[in-house]
Amino acid sequence: MAQSRVPAHSCVRCHRKRFMQIELFHYERRVLEALEQEFRLERRLVAGFALSLNQLRRLCEDVALSNEMEFKEGRLVLVGFINRTHNLLIGGLQALEAGNGHVWSTCVRGLMETFGACALVSKNPTIAPNFLGNGIPAGKLRAVADRAQPGLGRDIGKLNSIVHPGPGSIHDGFQVTDAKTHTAHFQFGLRKPTAHDGREGVIVLANLASLIADKLQELALRQEVLNAGKIVMQRTIDGQDGT
Repeated sequence: MAQSRVPAHSCVRCHRKRFMQIELFHYERRVLEALEQEFRLERRLVAGFALSLNQLRRLCEDVALSNEMEFKEGRLVLVGFINRTHNLLIGGLQALEAGNGHVWSTCVRGLMETFGACALVSKNPTIAPNFLGNGIPAGKLRAVADRAQPGLGRDIGKLNSIVHPGPGSIHDGFQVTDAKTHTAHFQFGLRKPTAHDGREGVIVLANLASLIADKLQELALRQEVLNAGKIVMQRTIDGQDGT
């Protein structure tokens, strides 16, 4: 049976059109377009990342601007998770653009811990208000993240070596240029990643964006999460002051 094939350039135009139609903040679109050009990213990857950012934006509006009269701790925590995820994703992209590996690593680790927090609340909604108090130990978030997505715990451990003043962080500025002569190169300051490393860095962020956005979407549909804890605010009606 004969099969029709869509020309590759037609697919590129399709993804380009799709990307341009996705509603984004100016800074979101700017950094995605800059990284697309610098690291020669596939348009499908860029469009997928844009969809996750748009999903977070719409999700924040839905949760924060709900018609519910009472705004409880669980809803506040969920809005905070959404905003945190967005800021860390943008921070990670901007760090790649600037060539700041330490900041990229910090953002990625923060995203992984955010996924752990989402997984923990999904399992036990009543724990959501704890994030407004003393919080949850990072070790517990790491363990929960690893159970929900095997391998994340190991990845967090690797990133700790860069985020904290450990060997990964100390060696970041060094590069062996000749092992035979024991010659090394040290560079102070920011260092742009190669196109390959930059692309891999974007893929890591894109995968986390999709993973966390879907988890947040799931939590936003559960009343036991939104209604967890005490009332923190009430909507104003007919000029009455909210509390």
